[in-house]
Amino acid sequence: MAVLSRRNFLGGFVAVSALGVFTGCSGEVQVAPGMPQDSVWSTYPVGTGTYNDVAAVANMLTSETGSQVRLMTSDTGVGRLAPLINGTAQYARAGDEYYYAFEGNNEFTSEIWGPQRIRTIWTPPGNYGILVRRDSGIEKPEDLKGARFPNLVSSVSMNDKMLGMLKYAGLERSDVKMVTIGYNEQSDAIKSGKLDVMYQNVVGTTVEELASEYPIRWLSFTSDDESKYASWDELMPMVRPGEFENGAGMGAGETAVNLQYSIPITTNYDHPADEVESLLGYIHDYFEVFEHSTPDAKNFALDKIMLLPLTVPFHEGAVNFLEQHGRWSPDLQRRNDALIAREDAMHEAWPAFWADNSGAEDVVQRWKDWKFNNLPKLPEVHDVEG
Repeated sequence: MAVLSRRNFLGGFVAVSALGVFTGCSGEVQVAPGMPQDSVWSTYPVGTGTYNDVAAVANMLTSETGSQVRLMTSDTGVGRLAPLINGTAQYARAGDEYYYAFEGNNEFTSEIWGPQRIRTIWTPPGNYGILVRRDSGIEKPEDLKGARFPNLVSSVSMNDKMLGMLKYAGLERSDVKMVTIGYNEQSDAIKSGKLDVMYQNVVGTTVEELASEYPIRWLSFTSDDESKYASWDELMPMVRPGEFENGAGMGAGETAVNLQYSIPITTNYDHPADEVESLLGYIHDYFEVFEHSTPDAKNFALDKIMLLPLTVPFHEGAVNFLEQHGRWSPDLQRRNDALIAREDAMHEAWPAFWADNSGAEDVVQRWKDWKFNNLPKLPEVHDVEG
């Protein structure tokens, strides 16, 4: 029997993702200073708003700097991060799996994974939530009881968020009919009636096409009762409630409140700082080239990126860039330093923890409990708002 090693496990995802998209043309071109000749970025599937944003940035980089970018896509969180950890991809715009990988939580509490030295470099905000068809009879979160509800394959982070939205309404997973399904399969399922609920970015090709065929409604999560949000810090610490308008299927003047968080561009901790700094410089300098390419591209602006909640350290090159442009602060630096110290402590403790607990059925919770009992609380940030 072949031994499942870290190398061949992660390599399997590289093979699956090989049908990526190249931007630009082949052949030797002159590349702008500080940029690589070519790079690979992993992200969500074609048709999602996240993919469209990354494609817009990639096309800008190719046209303005000559650096060729290949996009690798996956429908699962592990599939999006594996190429980055393996070294096949240099950057990833993945979901909250970047946070769970940093912490070694959930599906990353395993012999193959454990905590990873991930760094964020750019944090455009976005709004994400759950939608229903307007003919479903579901008008508010409390109406979700008994609904056919997605259980997204290999997407613990999104499933945790949806659990938080259920808890807001006083519901649990046992109060809905869970349907195991891939993220990219939701649209067809809600059209056919297999699902009543869909989790999605409020903009993007997939959801716009859905709304053009079936009127949809975004459920709103706004309340003066703070107890409704009690589970959110644990289930989704990278999220804050955010009001939005102009989402797919929304009428003029219509607004709703759902989850606002960043799906950041990430890299490994040891990626060259000068390249990261150069990359961010080109994103900033050529922002006008792509800011109207997608509905969310405007959120890549320097003055709109999210600095809070800060749950994974910023890369050294990103810190240098943000300092130069007045978007860094002493409190952010203290928080960033504390996160790196937390990372070191987790990595030091992980081998012994896994040796002692790997056979336990509740190993995921044990790892979370160990961190809660042994790692200091992260310092709060009071000197920035965004």
